[in-house]
This record gives sequence, C-alpha cells and structure tokens, in this order.
Amino acid sequence: MVRFKFKTSLIIAIFFLFIYFSVESLFPRKQEDKNVSKQFLKSICTTASDSYLLDNMEINCSNILKGYKTNEKLDIMHLDIIEEQLFSCTNKCQTLKTLFRFNTNPMSAEEKHFPLSYGMLVYKDLPQVLFLLSSIYHPQNEYCIAVGENSAPIFQNLLREVSTCFSNVHFMKRPPISWGSHEIIDSVYDCLEFLSHLETDWRYFQYLSGVDIPLKTNLEMVQILKHLNGTSNVEITNYQQARLTGKNENESPLPLFKSSLSAIIPRKAANQLASSNTARKLLEFLWNTEIADEGFWGTLFGNKDQFNISGSINSKDWMEYRDNQNNIFNPTDGWSYYISRDQIWDPELCKNYMKDDSCVFGIGDVPRLRTSKALVAHKFYLKSEPEAYFCLLKEHHRRTINPDLTFDASKYSELPQVELSRGLAMSQLTHQNWIL
Repeated sequence: MVRFKFKTSLIIAIFFLFIYFSVESLFPRKQEDKNVSKQFLKSICTTASDSYLLDNMEINCSNILKGYKTNEKLDIMHLDIIEEQLFSCTNKCQTLKTLFRFNTNPMSAEEKHFPLSYGMLVYKDLPQVLFLLSSIYHPQNEYCIAVGENSAPIFQNLLREVSTCFSNVHFMKRPPISWGSHEIIDSVYDCLEFLSHLETDWRYFQYLSGVDIPLKTNLEMVQILKHLNGTSNVEITNYQQARLTGKNENESPLPLFKSSLSAIIPRKAANQLASSNTARKLLEFLWNTEIADEGFWGTLFGNKDQFNISGSINSKDWMEYRDNQNNIFNPTDGWSYYISRDQIWDPELCKNYMKDDSCVFGIGDVPRLRTSKALVAHKFYLKSEPEAYFCLLKEHHRRTINPDLTFDASKYSELPQVELSRGLAMSQLTHQNWIL
C-alpha cells in the first residue's frame, strides 16, 4: 500500500514538473512575441515615406484584372491589427498619410476648379474605410463621415482622429445605426446638409458606404459630372406598398418612388434640400417604414411637377413610357441611365457570392467592373478574394497618376435624364433602351 502511494506520488510529481517546465519554456516565446509586436508597432508608427500599404501588397494583378484566379493568395492578416497599432501611435496623422497615401495637391487644374463632396456612412473595418477614403481623397474636395455610436469605440476614436488630420474631412457621430434603420437616411441627410453650408464651391455630392470602391478616378468623375448638365442621378423604381407597414401613402408630402441610397446630387439641389420643409416632412413620414432610406432620393427627385428641385424628373411619366415600350431591349454595352453605383442583384451575374441579395464582388467580376460606366462599385468584403479589391485600387491609382488620355466622357451627356433636362421628349431620347 505504501509502495502504491509512493508510485502515485512520484507520477504526480513528474507530471507537475513536466507542466512547469513546459509552461516555463513558453515564457521566452511570449516575451519574444511581445518584442516582435513592439518592433512591428514601432515600424508602423515610424514608417518611411515610400512604404504605402497598397504598394507593398504583392499581387499578380495582370492576371487578376483579366479575371483569372491564381494559386497565390494575398495575405491580409496584418490589416486586422492596424486599428490597435494606429491607436498606439503618437504620430497618428503622419502614420495615416504614410500608410494610406492621401494626395496633398490637386492632380490637375480641371479638378481643382471642380471640387466634389462625399457623404460616407461607415461602421466597421477601419483599414477598408481608410483605403476607400484615401483612394478618393483630394484636398479640394469635402468629406463627411458619419459613424453610429454603436460602432466599436476604437473605430470611432480613430476616425475622429482622421478628421483632425485633414481640414476637409468632417467626423459626425450619430445615434446607433443598424441595417435598414431610419437613422441611415437621417445621417446621410445631415451630412448633405452640413456639406451644403460649407464655403467650398463643391459641385456634386455622392453617397458612399464603407464597402464601396471607386471605379473612376477623380479626374474621370469630374469630366463625367460636367456632362450631366446639373441633373441628379437617382435610381427610378416603383415603391412597394408593403414598405409602408400600415401607413397611409396619402400622408406623404409627395408620391413615393423607390431608389438606392447611392445617388449623385448637384450642389444647387443639395442647397435646396438642406432648407426644404418638404424634405424634412418626407424624413418624418418615412419613420418606421421598411428600409426608409430607399424611399428618400427617388421621391424627392421624381416629382418635378410637385417639387421642382434642381436635377429632378417626372418618374411617373418615365415609368409609364418605359412600361409601354415593347420593342426595346436591355442594353448589351453596359450603359444604363443609373451610373451612381454598380451593384448586382442577379445571382447568375455574380461571379463570387451573394449576401443580403446583393453580389459580393470577387476576382471573376473584375473585368466587367473595369468597363463599367458607373462611378463606384458595391460591394467588396476583404475576407473574400481581396485580390480583386486591391488590384482594382492599384489600377485606380495608376490612372490617377497617369490619366488615360483616351478617356471620353461625352457619351454621359446622352443619359436620358440629361437629354430630358435639355427639353427632349421621352420619344426623342438618343438611347431608348437606357431607361430600362
């Protein structure tokens, strides 16, 4: 019995000694990891001026831009800890400007004299937001970034820091924001109102989400927008009655039309909306309706006879004419009346996968997006085929530095809304099938 207890005690002692030395052997590793982390943090906070994150991503973009997948996968794990690293930097502004490459001067006189403005609604994934912001950033433009207070505190704090680094980037803290909530359109409208009061003579406003990517450079956008003749670019579709959730449509200040939240709005219209009681009444009416933001722009810009805001049309006449055309077919050249955003709702056209009934773009979608007529694309998730996102950004930067001299924006003057603004009738439109 004594011998058994001795053996048992010996086994237990050996076991604990094994555990002790095993754990002890991990301490140097932990310390080493901590030192590596500190060193990496130090390198991030004191990065050399040529160490742009985008440039340092090793990708075979020649294949990706053609839509070819390769065996080489882009490792973006280091992006997951950028928030923590930036938060610890004492020189945050310089680090941001270094890592993400923000332009410091207008790229051309044409761009300098035609500034733009953006309203951005973001809530997570700071690196992707910063890649987006830096890709569209130009010192002559204005940017309003709305963030719900339910976003992570570090995300809010760092974006607030970004606004202190650039005089034309404005941080706006908002009440909690969730998908489909009324606060979405409230926040975007408040951004539009804020931007309209700035002295900067910006010409057009665009809405962006944090998972968008620009398809056109700033110069290309300027050249396109000049051809819009002061019109807006808003999606035109019927408003489903089920969205009212029991409300009486007759109580709406205007007949309702549905549109995407992504829209292009001229400055004159923005100024009018900022002081419009009709716009505010519509905001109030849309409270507690389903996906309130999709009932806002289309309604405001689709009732020209009742609410003659700059750049508006009569959407009822548009849709009646469209629905009565039996001899026109969907365009096959990529053109459409709606150029604010490229977004795919048809699973058969999506080359990656669908999320919330909308395509998450991937490598297979890249060739089509490169020829898209839209200004931005929605949506990209960096966890899925990030090579597509970063190769498009690299290509965007290449064209920003070396503009495509063959780019011709004149055909945008043939958009149906633009021709209607010049007095043409629906039957006189150059491209009848663009209204589809």
